[in-house]
Order: sequence, then C-alpha cells, then structure tokens
Amino acid sequence: MTERPDWVAAAATTLVAAPSLSGEDGGGGVCTAFLDRAGPSATSLWVTYTRTPSACVEAYRETSHSTGATPTLSVIAVGDTGTDAALSRETVTVQTVSTPSDLTGLGITLSQSFSAHDDVVVCFDSLTALLQYVDLPTVYEFLHAVTGQLDAADAGAHFHVDPTAHDRQTVDALASPFDAVVECCDGNVRFERADRCTISLINFI
Repeated sequence: MTERPDWVAAAATTLVAAPSLSGEDGGGGVCTAFLDRAGPSATSLWVTYTRTPSACVEAYRETSHSTGATPTLSVIAVGDTGTDAALSRETVTVQTVSTPSDLTGLGITLSQSFSAHDDVVVCFDSLTALLQYVDLPTVYEFLHAVTGQLDAADAGAHFHVDPTAHDRQTVDALASPFDAVVECCDGNVRFERADRCTISLINFI
C-alpha cells in the first residue's frame, strides 16, 4: 500500500472509502495498516455489521501485528451477524447490539468499551451497512458524537464506507467529522484532509 503521510498516520479518526471487495490492495490493506499501528498493550475494537465475531478474529490474525499471537481483540456485533459456535475457543470479548438501527445502544456500548480499556484502536465496518438501517442525517449526528467520545478517550479509529454504494455528496457528508480520508480505487490510494470535504446537510434534513 502507498505510504501514508505523517498527518494521516497521526490522525485520530479516518474515513476509509474503498469498495467492499477491494481486498488488501484497497480498503483491506488500509485497515491492516491502521490496526498495525496499535501498541502491544492496545485493544483493537472491531464494530461489525456483516461478519461473525470469529470471522473478525480470523481477519485480525491475518494482520502482521497479530501474527503468531492471540489477538487482543474486542468485538461489537451489531444486528444478526450469524451463529458463532467457533468463538467459544477464543479469548475474545464479544458484545452485541441486537438492533442495527439502535444508535443509542451502540453509542453506550462503545463508551463502555472505551472506559474498559486504556488504549483502544477502533475499526468500524461499516457505515455503508449502517446506512441500510438509519438515514444520513442521523448517521452524521452519530459520527459527531462518536468522534467526540474517541477524542475524549484518546482513541484512534477508522470507519469503512463503500463509495460505489453512495453518491459523492453522501460520501463527502460522511467525511466531514473525520480528521482524514483515505480513498482507494483500482489499486490507487489517495489521502485527503477531511475538512476539504465539508458539505452542508441542508438537502438531507
């Protein structure tokens, strides 16, 4: 993957805009790079709308940071991510938010997770899935609240979105609460300061 500029590496919150199936050459590689920056005592918190917790464990173990070690991983599974009997053998904390549209419940669960760990790196997968259940203005307000929580907890986070599933105006609206945006397309990676994506939400409200 293209080397990140220092200001991207230092960003507390980043929006990763990449097609869902882009793999390690796209959003997957960016995700790996952000998870790799976690220190040895950090906890990676994975918020998932689409994968089972055991699938998150498997994906996390494929990162270079966790190779050969049991990952320090906590998973928040939102909605019906499927049964997960295999996870009984794993030492992974799993919390659930049963209703995908329950942003209050998700916000509380995130806040509790931030309080439970001194050093947290968050992967939120994904805003595209969330937008299937909640409208854009509500998601926008949620992002402002969560980025505030992250700042208070001194935690780092990246949030995934599939730009092929939304128009450009929607992606720009989602980007504005973040410190940085990483866009992946056809194997190319572009970095942008999120304040350049600021957009009025008047058309959405």
